[in-house]
Formats: sequence, structure tokens, C-alpha cells
Amino acid sequence: MDIVLLDPIHCEVQPALAAIIKPLLSFTAVYYTQGFFKKERHEYEKPVMFKSKKGTFLFATGLLPKVVRYCIEKNVPIKVIGKEEKVPYGKVEMRTITLREEQVRLVNSALKKQRGTLIAPTGVGKTALGIAIISAFVKNEDFRALWLCHTKDLMYQSAGVCEKELGIVPGIVGDNSADLDKQITMATRQSFVNYVKEYGHLYDMVLIDETHHLSSYDGQYGILLTQIPAPIRIGLTATLPTQNKEAMLAIEGLLGPVIDEVTMEEGQDKNLIANIKIRIIKIPFSSDIKRLRNYADVYKFGVTNRTDQHVAIVQKAKEHVDRGDSVLIIVTKLDHGRQLATQCYMNDLDAEFIQGADTAEDRERVNRALNNKELKCVIATTIWKEGLNIPELNVIINAAGGKSEIATIQTIGRGLRRTSTKKDIVVYDCFDESHKYLIEHYGQRMAIYSEMGWI
Repeated sequence: MDIVLLDPIHCEVQPALAAIIKPLLSFTAVYYTQGFFKKERHEYEKPVMFKSKKGTFLFATGLLPKVVRYCIEKNVPIKVIGKEEKVPYGKVEMRTITLREEQVRLVNSALKKQRGTLIAPTGVGKTALGIAIISAFVKNEDFRALWLCHTKDLMYQSAGVCEKELGIVPGIVGDNSADLDKQITMATRQSFVNYVKEYGHLYDMVLIDETHHLSSYDGQYGILLTQIPAPIRIGLTATLPTQNKEAMLAIEGLLGPVIDEVTMEEGQDKNLIANIKIRIIKIPFSSDIKRLRNYADVYKFGVTNRTDQHVAIVQKAKEHVDRGDSVLIIVTKLDHGRQLATQCYMNDLDAEFIQGADTAEDRERVNRALNNKELKCVIATTIWKEGLNIPELNVIINAAGGKSEIATIQTIGRGLRRTSTKKDIVVYDCFDESHKYLIEHYGQRMAIYSEMGWI
């Protein structure tokens, strides 16, 4: 049975083979129907293949190695027709960055395979990895690269490194800009989706920063990557959503398998990552919160509007600031951030609150001031949870709670980088036994810390 590699986006198979590989390329999806008393939940297996007009079936090209291995294991005779396009590349050259041993390994693996995901914790330098990969191709003036990310902070940060290290001013697509005529384009996914039909075919390479945001074929990244036929497709992330089969099938299908990885243990062994010290802030018990029933109310009154917790967090932040440490407090809700900022003011703690509505210039100014310790305390929404470099950060307080593995690890990532003056990062988590939801989520975060070897 044949598998036809049509292009960098799709492979084609006949119905007989599609039926065999369907279990491999399916995930458990959910739908609801209205029952007599309440909505009823139903599960079904949803394939990521689809039927073409010719009656054949198509699946994403990045899944080809997975399909081939599966067929070999099942003793299914197959023949792959067609070859993946490989783009010639030259020497990796950057102006000021000298790649370390593990970075050289990752970059060389990416240049050889040309599609898939590189996994590396914060502190290893994922932006440098991406720019290094691009540098090997840009001597060819006809080569065009597209760097996609999900926030304007990441876009501007990557653009700055690109200009500094390659001497190439990239085009910016996002934050009210749309410069699409440059050899390298740095774009937010939210903005580039408006231009992909007209410009997507121009790129030889697409790079996805924070790949774990590619969560399905139906989302913005899925829409983009099924319309950009670039043969080189690279993802960068610290964590993959391994518990989410739909997301993993999308990441592997639209980009490719994991190319190479630097583990947290390797980063710490090589003194790239700071030692993580988990500390707990105990929040007083509240019988009012215990009586709440749904999670939305528990989060609203037990986290966002919980004055006892605000006071405990700000007191702990002030202790560290008085010792000369810099502190980042992470929240999810705007109102939560505002209340913490008010509590800082009431406790004579100089702090700034940063959120998505702030300009890129203001966010960069605050980031720089925090890293230089001209400003010792910042409260930030989850826009600062990923990608941003704050190497000298000493303390992170997770005021947002939650239970997501990716969110928990990414929150800590802001302070993971080890420097000549910083060997450790202190991470505070809040324990509130007032409600079963708060206890369960705290327990899941503790399990993540334990699995990572931090406690």
C-alpha cells in the first residue's frame, strides 16, 4: 500500500490504509447533548485525517514517520512515494552569540532534519537557537523566513536579537504594523492570519515560538501551517502538552517529531539553570469559601478577591525586596493584579502592574528596570508567563494558582536562567485549604514540582 508524500503539508493514502492507521491518528473528542435534566457528555474518536475530493485520505506530513513506524509494527506492507524537500544551508554565524555545546547540538540536529520541535528549558536560550538556525540559510538572498509567536513582547524580543546577531532588520507583522517585504518576518499569529493567503506561499521556513500553543488543527496555528507550504518547519518550546493527544498530533503533524531536547537535569548539570527553591505561603482558612459550590466562584473569592492572600503575598514580596531581591508576581485576572498593586501601595512597596493593554515600550521599560533592579517588584498578568528574559530575577510568586503543567512550568521559567550573580531562584506557591478545588490544584502543582525534581 502506498503513502504519497504530496508536499510539506499533506500525505495521501487510499481508504484501505486509512482504515488501518485511523486509530493511530485519532484522539478522544467530546460533544454534549441536552438530556432531560442536564447536558450529557459523549466521547468519540475523532481522526485527524480527512477525505479528499478524489476519495483518498490526507494526513499531515509531519506524521509520516509515526505512520511508517506503526505500519512496520503491524506488519503492514507500505511504500512511500516522494521525498521531503531539503533546503541547502551554510555555516551558522552570529555577531556576538557563541553557541554552547548543547546549543550546537540542537541547532545541527534542526539543520539536518529541517522539521520538528526543539525542547529546551528557559535558560538554554531558545531565541538564540532559532536565530542561529535562520543564520545558516540567509546568505541566500532569495531565502525567506517567517517567525511566528503569540505575543508582541516575544515578537519584538526576537526581532531585536535578529537585528543584533544577523544584521538584518526583520519585517514586523503585529502591533499595528504589517511589513511583509523583508527577508525575515517576525509576526504574531493573530496578525499574520490576516495575510497568510496572500503571503504564506513566499516562505521557505516557518518557525513557531512557544510551540505548545499549537493545540489543534482548527486553531490559528493550524490554519496558518496548513496554508504555508514552507519545507522547513521548526518549533521551539520548554514543554510539550504530552497529556493532550489532539495537541500532540497537531504539533507533530504540522511541524514534525521532536528533533532534540535539553532536559531540565542537563541544564542544571551544565550550570545553565538556576537551582529552584520551592517555598509555600500559607493562606488562612475561610469557612465562607468552603461553602462555595462552583469553581468560578471559588477562584473569584478564593484567589482574585482574597484579601488575606493579597496581604500574605505582598508581605512576602516586601521581605525579599527589603533584602535587595527582585520579585515577579504572576496573576491571571486584571482585577487580581489591581488589588495586589493597591496592597503594595498600602504596604509602602514600590511595584508596577503590567498587563496586555500596556504598550510594548512600557512593558520593555519595566522588564529592563526589573532585570537591572532599578525596580524591585512587578505584578504581571500571564503575558509575562512565557518567553520573556529576566535573567537576574530572584523571586517568583505564583498568585494565579491553577493546575496546568505547562502553565506552572512556564511561570517558573521567567527566573530559571543562571547568571554570574544568581545561582538560585525562589518560587512561592500559595496553599489554601479552604476549599477542595484549591487543595486539589495545589496538590497537582506540588506533583509537578516533585516530578521536575524541585522538591
